[in-house]
Amino acid sequence: QGAKRCSPRMANLHLRAASRASAARTLLVFSSILSRQSHEVFRKKNAALGGGQRRSQASRPATMVCGAAAADARKGGSDPTDVGYSRFDASDFVILDQIGEIKFGKDAPTTVFVGGGSSIRLYAARLNPDRAKYEPGDVGSQILVLKEHTRAAGDLGRREWAAYQQLGIDNFSVIPSAKDPTNFAPVIGTFVTQTVAGITEDELSVWTVTRYEDLDRTALGLARAIASRNYAADKIKRIYRRICAGAVSALLTTHTGGLAHGGLDASAVVIVRGGTDDDDLGEVQSGLSSFGYCANLNAKTPEMASPYLTAATLAGSAGRRGLDKDPVLAGVVARKEDMRRLGIALLEILIEATRTTPFWQTTPKPSSDGSPDIVPSPSALGTTFPLGGGTPVWDEFRKKAQDANGAAELCAILSDDGDAGWDFLGLLLGMNEGDNPLLQLTRAESHPFVA
Repeated sequence: QGAKRCSPRMANLHLRAASRASAARTLLVFSSILSRQSHEVFRKKNAALGGGQRRSQASRPATMVCGAAAADARKGGSDPTDVGYSRFDASDFVILDQIGEIKFGKDAPTTVFVGGGSSIRLYAARLNPDRAKYEPGDVGSQILVLKEHTRAAGDLGRREWAAYQQLGIDNFSVIPSAKDPTNFAPVIGTFVTQTVAGITEDELSVWTVTRYEDLDRTALGLARAIASRNYAADKIKRIYRRICAGAVSALLTTHTGGLAHGGLDASAVVIVRGGTDDDDLGEVQSGLSSFGYCANLNAKTPEMASPYLTAATLAGSAGRRGLDKDPVLAGVVARKEDMRRLGIALLEILIEATRTTPFWQTTPKPSSDGSPDIVPSPSALGTTFPLGGGTPVWDEFRKKAQDANGAAELCAILSDDGDAGWDFLGLLLGMNEGDNPLLQLTRAESHPFVA
């Protein structure tokens, strides 16, 4: 009965006085009592996406935010991968519009990692005026993107949140990391809200906050823009080397931090700064995003890995199943798969920038009924470079490129400075079974092509 009369401020004081175990239980109870109805308003697009109306303190949505818990975690007193540490909560934002949704159906291939019936929703939003005045820089006046991970998809948000904290690159927690997340997609904030249906963990939505201007700023998109501008090979090479440098550096930070990315493709290589006009293209800074499928490289069991996946899970998705009892080998496979996928992504980016003809596969003949066939795409490179294919596969691809009619510009860029580009990409795509992936990645990060 007393809990119903508690203000959010008093509830937080009670939580600070409780033990960590009881605090977690108490928090869920307070979340349910204080704001089931208010969170329903928030989840229904902030009053049907009307946006502009300010909400009162009485309509504060339920959150799992506890500053004391965050401080305890930094001191080693609680689990630093807990998803409840953030300086934001739902009442800090005014939703302007829903701008997209990714649904995970029951039969979708992604249900290996994500439960069916869940979704990721994107909303354009602003900080409300009372909160905006406390934000540094221009964050308070910017259009932001709220990414809501609902139901089972919440695990994607939890992993991404936890990865940024574990790698020491978050600047959104109550006590932010000291490091500047130079080579990672900027995440401004995170929070968790309670659903209307219940108060179990499965019914939480996990939210991440980014800037609207960073939406879809991928290196692949920049490569397509470069191709449309008909730049000289020297300028393309300078931009491409910067893209490679940032992406490889970010992956090395991830691996040395005890994590495998698990979801690398060309869309996960992003432009962190620069690249918006001709003047700053040569100073473009790239990095990685999309850490929702990352794995703990040191955990032996799913319980120890939580909230991450296990390395054995990623190894299994790469075709190396049955490594649950050998976490060391699973970690090696997970690292190699990350490097293979990053190499493919970087090669796809160069292919797009140079408008290279897909010489690595045969174009299908027109069908008998005259319908158009699918044009070969860079994504088919995944089958060209199987995990463990090694030097022979890479050398064969290189020879095909040099003999192809439509790959002259690609070959010129990779062959410059004594074949530096070929050697660099070979460290990622030409790994043999016995190669040490961490050593190979370290060599790639300091390679003259990107140094």
